[in-house]
Amino acid sequence: MTFEGSVNSENVDRALSNFQDSLADNSDSLAAVADDLRQMMAEQFATEGAAGGTPWAPLATSTLRKSRRTRSGILNLTGALLGSLTDPGAPGHVEQIDSAQLLFGSGLPYAGFHQTGTRRMPARPIVVLTGDATARWLEIVRNSIEGKVALLGTWELGGRQ
Repeated sequence: MTFEGSVNSENVDRALSNFQDSLADNSDSLAAVADDLRQMMAEQFATEGAAGGTPWAPLATSTLRKSRRTRSGILNLTGALLGSLTDPGAPGHVEQIDSAQLLFGSGLPYAGFHQTGTRRMPARPIVVLTGDATARWLEIVRNSIEGKVALLGTWELGGRQ
């Protein structure tokens, strides 16, 4: 058994086009993922890497002597690196969202050295993508898409109710 049909309706075409456009725009859910990333970065600093499952190596004694620091936490002498990953208004904060992608990180020149390490410095991964985090982000995006699909049922031809 085969059913065939067509609808020659400008209103239906417009409604379907609007629905397709809304599915293609994931900027709202990506903004929620960015919020989660900023919170993850704060937890990474607060736990010195343990939150992401990669505790940071302690600072070398020579580093502690040179900086004459009080205990402000590893990678947090000035707060600039932490700020660049948690505060959208901070110098070095990188966060760009469009309808299909999120670019997130720090533009501070030394951030990458801490993430991957160097010949003279151990890696202290700041951005660690865990299974729990990716599951949360997938859930955020899935909920957004499901919400848009649910709206399709409330649309009248020619626009939303």
